[in-house]
Amino acid sequence: MLFLDSSVIIAYKNADDINHKKARDIFHYISKGNYGKAVISEFILSEVTTVLALKINLDAAVEVGNVLLDAREIEIMKASDVFERAWEIFSEQGNTNFSFVDTSILACMELGNIKRIATF
Repeated sequence: MLFLDSSVIIAYKNADDINHKKARDIFHYISKGNYGKAVISEFILSEVTTVLALKINLDAAVEVGNVLLDAREIEIMKASDVFERAWEIFSEQGNTNFSFVDTSILACMELGNIKRIATF
């Protein structure tokens, strides 16, 4: 299993992104099953669609959101399943300055026993 951070999805959609080619390669390997299932959370879906709506437009955000929701290769973890653990990590962090979405990723990976993350 591979957790996908929003940065990878956004880079995949934005051909001008410095990491676009790397993101394309990651999605190619996901489609081939090289990592097993890819995983995102509802928090990541929210972050991706918000950023794309602001940086590109609403149509691009909706398009990517629908692709993520319909993709057989991508599992979406429910925010409610990880919220309490994400809050614990967030509120107990030291000097890491993780955002709440970042701590939700850590919670998803911990609770889902996911060892790999794709991020930029």
